[in-house]
Amino acid sequence: MVGIVRGRLMSVYFLSSVQDYTGGDKSLELGFGAGEGEARDLNALIDLLGARYGEGFRDFVNGEGNCFFLVNGSGVAARGGLGAPLAPGDKVEILPFVQGG
Repeated sequence: MVGIVRGRLMSVYFLSSVQDYTGGDKSLELGFGAGEGEARDLNALIDLLGARYGEGFRDFVNGEGNCFFLVNGSGVAARGGLGAPLAPGDKVEILPFVQGG
């Protein structure tokens, strides 16, 4: 766990092939108010996770059509896309789009 402060946590889940870019991590808990950067929206979360997992992670999740984000079980398009605000207690899921024919 990273930056845990007084129970103010957000859970992040990496689903399917996203785990290829996290060294196999399936989930992570991030604290708010940790002083090392805060994920107040999805863009900031991607920056924090990119600092932890590297440019490959950042490039993959930022790639056009690579990933889909859910916050508390709902898609983020109606909440502002990658600018969607995040709060302590949120559950963020990052999953790849499934493509095929």
